Amino acid sequence: MIALLSESLFMVPLLVCSVVALAVIIHRLISLSGERVVPAALASALEGGDRNRVQELLDADDSSLGQICQRALGRDHPDRAAAVSSAEASAREEVTKLQAGLTTLEVIITIAPLLGLLGTVSGLVTVFSGLGETGAGAEAPSGSGIARGIAEALNTTIAGLVVAVPAVIAHGYFQRKIDRLTVRMERVLHGAIEHFYH
Repeated sequence: MIALLSESLFMVPLLVCSVVALAVIIHRLISLSGERVVPAALASALEGGDRNRVQELLDADDSSLGQICQRALGRDHPDRAAAVSSAEASAREEVTKLQAGLTTLEVIITIAPLLGLLGTVSGLVTVFSGLGETGAGAEAPSGSGIARGIAEALNTTIAGLVVAVPAVIAHGYFQRKIDRLTVRMERVLHGAIEHFYH
């Protein structure tokens, strides 16, 4: 019974971790969709060097690429070097926004297994301390009771891994996707600046 209480004590933060991880994963799946970061129509117009079409698209575009272009291709830059400098500064800001939430996933990846392990150790200590307290007149706990207590204690380790493993997979997927989107934005912007400041 005490092992079960110890288990439930650590299951609550693990449940919170799982809810937060799920929320971050859903938010990143929506935020990192291709059209929200590098819209195909805008990328095509930039690569084609069609300034009028680009300006028309930028007026109604709030994607990451659009935000960078609005600053980099503005008419207040005197030359190509100023445009490149503005693009680099804007790109760093947008990449930071794309990575929002990944730090939270990293924290969950680290603490979920540790919380599970802590719950297991706490449960095992409770089980074995109960064994040590049986005196000469007390009835010794049965083997099945000990096994049940150990099983209850190990549940927190399983729960910790169940939370951490999907978070690891999601973190790796999002990091690779951000890398691909960043390379795509860099290539499109380089071509656009070459066209517009030739």
